[in-house]
Amino acid sequence: MNNRILFLALTSFLLFLLSSCQYKPDAPPNYVVSDGTNLDTFVKVNLENSNSTRTTTFFTSIDLNDDTTLPQITSMTLVVHGLNYDYQNQFQSMYNSVFDVGKIGSTLIVAPFYSNNAADNNIFWSGAIWRIGANSEDGQSSYLLLEKFLKDYVFIDKFPNLKNIVLIGHSAGGQFTQRYAALNNLEQQYENYTFKYVVSDPSSYLYINNKRFSDSDNQFVIPTDCEGYNDYAYGLTDITSFTDYRNDLDSTTIVTQNTDRLVTYVTGTEDLDNSDNSCQANWQGGGSDITSSSQNSRHKRAQYMQMFYDSLYGDQHKHQLFTIQGIDHNATGIYRSIEFMNWLSVNLN
Repeated sequence: MNNRILFLALTSFLLFLLSSCQYKPDAPPNYVVSDGTNLDTFVKVNLENSNSTRTTTFFTSIDLNDDTTLPQITSMTLVVHGLNYDYQNQFQSMYNSVFDVGKIGSTLIVAPFYSNNAADNNIFWSGAIWRIGANSEDGQSSYLLLEKFLKDYVFIDKFPNLKNIVLIGHSAGGQFTQRYAALNNLEQQYENYTFKYVVSDPSSYLYINNKRFSDSDNQFVIPTDCEGYNDYAYGLTDITSFTDYRNDLDSTTIVTQNTDRLVTYVTGTEDLDNSDNSCQANWQGGGSDITSSSQNSRHKRAQYMQMFYDSLYGDQHKHQLFTIQGIDHNATGIYRSIEFMNWLSVNLN
């Protein structure tokens, strides 16, 4: 009897030791301070050839002013805010999702702030045209500032094992990301990295040819009732005049490189508004005469964007789409969804 009691006591003690030694993950730090205005670490970026003293701020999960080498970092996710300019919330949502899929120890999180006013010496864009790569009031393309940040702070010896560059945007940030995916030549300059783009429910897209799907004709057509439907930023017409981002843009190059890029469209099934009711945007949801938001919604336009590539480019393209049930126009809802986190777990490796 005494031996049995001793055995049970010893067994209980060993089980206690084993359980106390199990790994218990720390809670993710709260990067947004209580007043919601600042993040722990950031860098400020200006173009080298600019006479302006204004800067654009990139908030980061790692101190990029510290030159300590970090071989454990293999991925970067950069998330671009929408017209709510809620970069703090989007940074926090992305950070928490990366943490939840077990990748925070190997991932750098970044959130830029593209400003719409001149306060605090920010580079700023009137009319929020940063979302299409256009020039700021003092002549700095939002795309060039992104690339300056990446070249100066990310594509450096500090991250010797970095391999995945993931650019993510919701709403206006989705406009920014989708057009940048099509237009950039950064991928050609840095072929040792794998670039991936996530485009979440923008109100409009850049189409790479002049055809749009017509609900009434049930096929792709060339619209005749909407002047400028294919002008940038809805299409490729007059693209060389929109910005100083690149002076070598041509439609053939854009089509070839864009179909080969790893672009993922994400849409919430309840995102049934659109915010852009122009005929140019309405033609991205079935026709210029479909003016009801619920009938020409962001959700529908995302589906038609994927259909465009599947129908007209077949197996030549690498674009894909997934939907998230029950989510409306909500970046946090997208980034904290199981579907999105499943995507992260596969693509942050």
